[in-house]
Amino acid sequence: MLESRVFISHRFAFKTRRALAWFGVCCLMWLFTQPISPILLAEGPPAKPAWKSHPVLDWANGVAPKAELPDSLRSLGAEQELAADTTVTPLTRVVPNRAFFVGEKLYFKIKYGLFRAGSATMEVLDSIQVSKGRTAYRIRTTARSSKFFDWFYKVRDSVETYLDTRGMFSWRFYKRLREGGFKFDLLAEYNQTNRKARVQLVRYHNETPLRVRKKEVIELPLPPYVLDVLASFYYVRTQPLEVGMPLFLPTHNNRKVYIMQVIVQKEEVIRVAAGTFRCLKLLPRLQGEAIFKQKGRLWVWVTDDELHIPVLMKSKVAVGQITTELYQMEGVKGPLPSRIE
Repeated sequence: MLESRVFISHRFAFKTRRALAWFGVCCLMWLFTQPISPILLAEGPPAKPAWKSHPVLDWANGVAPKAELPDSLRSLGAEQELAADTTVTPLTRVVPNRAFFVGEKLYFKIKYGLFRAGSATMEVLDSIQVSKGRTAYRIRTTARSSKFFDWFYKVRDSVETYLDTRGMFSWRFYKRLREGGFKFDLLAEYNQTNRKARVQLVRYHNETPLRVRKKEVIELPLPPYVLDVLASFYYVRTQPLEVGMPLFLPTHNNRKVYIMQVIVQKEEVIRVAAGTFRCLKLLPRLQGEAIFKQKGRLWVWVTDDELHIPVLMKSKVAVGQITTELYQMEGVKGPLPSRIE
């Protein structure tokens, strides 16, 4: 009987791990999709990105402190240029942003049924220069399992994106996954003018210190203004959302570019630890290969105002339901007209 209970508990933890680990990646990837509706402004193509203003990977020479990127990523040919392409896209899109600013930080608690399974954060860290005349928001999301679930399946994940402040497209994406025995790093660099991405993937053995099990470098063709899975969330926050409208967005993840779709289903009043809000209920869908191992639907509620802050997520899994709830906000700019006192 005891062995049976331990096995069932372990299976429960296994089924929840993707929702914990991919909170800042796949949930947001499924949810936040939006058609490209650019406001054009004459502008020449930017210079090659240079990360010298911030301690991250340099596009040209791969220089980065160990605190930012592991040696395994820096040695995967980061000094190589993307292949030349005759297709050049002037970066003319301008997307007005009144939804988020540097200093915003959102805190979430993740529940599996009645149990506190973990926590997550989403934070706009700063704004840095990435090339001549271009700046980007540096945005990070983290996910970690609770102490109880650490005993079954320890999760310590971090995802970071560099999102162009003017055009709301991706320059760079770094994913660090530590999920039980699964240890994985991904670095994607986007050449938006030549519409190519260089993606470095590293899988590690389950041991300390980390030892590379498999490493790979690939190049991908890109549609214009492609977004990574985290940047797509922040892009959609800048857009108007209306009940009944279907939204689409090409989004890169791992080895492919997916077409993301989300349907704005209806308006609802939602009460969470952070307060009571008038919200829009969204149903995200993925066109193409599935990302989650579990089969089921994901629903997300965002505030019905210009900020579109996510306050609640619910995902059906094989056994039970995952709930992600907003409980604290910091650095939110402007009033929240959707809040109900």
